[in-house]
Amino acid sequence: MSQDLRAGRNPRAALARACAALKVFPLHGAAILPGTPTPFHIFEPRYRALVEEALAGDRVIAIPALVSRSGAAETQPALRPICGAGLIEAEERLEDGRYDIVVRGVARVRLLDELPLTGGGYREFRAEIVEDVWPEGGPRALSPEVEALRQIVYDLSRRLPAESGAPQLAEAVAQLKDPSAITDLVTAAAVSDPETRQRVLEQLDVAQRLEMVLEEVAGVVLVLSHGKHRNPKA
Repeated sequence: MSQDLRAGRNPRAALARACAALKVFPLHGAAILPGTPTPFHIFEPRYRALVEEALAGDRVIAIPALVSRSGAAETQPALRPICGAGLIEAEERLEDGRYDIVVRGVARVRLLDELPLTGGGYREFRAEIVEDVWPEGGPRALSPEVEALRQIVYDLSRRLPAESGAPQLAEAVAQLKDPSAITDLVTAAAVSDPETRQRVLEQLDVAQRLEMVLEEVAGVVLVLSHGKHRNPKA
């Protein structure tokens, strides 16, 4: 565990310091959201080196999405500049040197300037944390939309089996107060389309982000509702 985590310091402060040379693990269709955990399997030598360096230091990495799927075959593909960054909160090193890790998102960042390649072959960028944009009146102004999202997540939880995790999501959403955190949590748990998740990640205006997620989850509930109505035994 890093000194920042052992000392109970602010992970956001650790990320801010890391932005001078932020390690990146590019991945097509990836979008890690603040406050949520995402597992990754690390097998390429350069990314094993990245993880080793991160674990020996501040544990901070960013996961930018590729601009296009074809970039996966390139050494230095074009990256989407807004991405999620976070801390490696759990890791397992396998016997052959591969890693299984869990990264918990801390904040959105913007990649600015790429730095020279490291000896390990992985990429680093100068970056900056990007802040949420709030409507006039701040988070309180979004209370009606937050309540609507809570209700639709509750509706979703009633239509899915308990093992889906939907009831636990509804409980977590009911307890959270911050509209940004609620929206990111629901996106991570209930929005499966990678491009939609990326658009949510890139949307800095919390009101618009909330509207996007409301629409997505409402669509899921509508599909489930229609499916139930078509089944006379349901």
